[in-house]
Amino acid sequence: MNKLIAVSALALSLHAQAAALKDVALDAAGNIRLVTAGGKALSIANDGKAAEPQLSPDGESAAWLYMGEPPGQGESVWGSSELRIYRDGKTRAIKCAPFIREFWYWKKGSRIAIDCGGSHFAGREILYDAKSLKQLESFDQADIPVEKRPEWSNSSDRYKPD
Repeated sequence: MNKLIAVSALALSLHAQAAALKDVALDAAGNIRLVTAGGKALSIANDGKAAEPQLSPDGESAAWLYMGEPPGQGESVWGSSELRIYRDGKTRAIKCAPFIREFWYWKKGSRIAIDCGGSHFAGREILYDAKSLKQLESFDQADIPVEKRPEWSNSSDRYKPD
């Protein structure tokens, strides 16, 4: 019985290691290329509109902006109102309008946060659980002074990336 449990635990461990990611990159066509910890290459089509891919510190997620919004008035660069996240073999999205200006991981990748707003002026920062994409916290930048923002906020004086 103990041997069966040990073999099952080893199999689960190997499965978890094989599912983890080692690298995320943008290919020449503007699509996402993922490499698993086991060396398997995966290509995720994004109509050539992917930008700023980031691998989570824990290697469980990869996220990138989907640049689907035409430039705003007086702007020359396309924007993104959608953050795509690959985790556990699935691609899902967080949407926020008008633009997702920035995103970052927190708590070694178990959380993902976005800065959403217009091209200028204060916006809203939102923290999500990376696995479920459940919204955990948010605040309006105009309402909270920098020194009083939560520690997950990268616009906070207290923010320390991990």
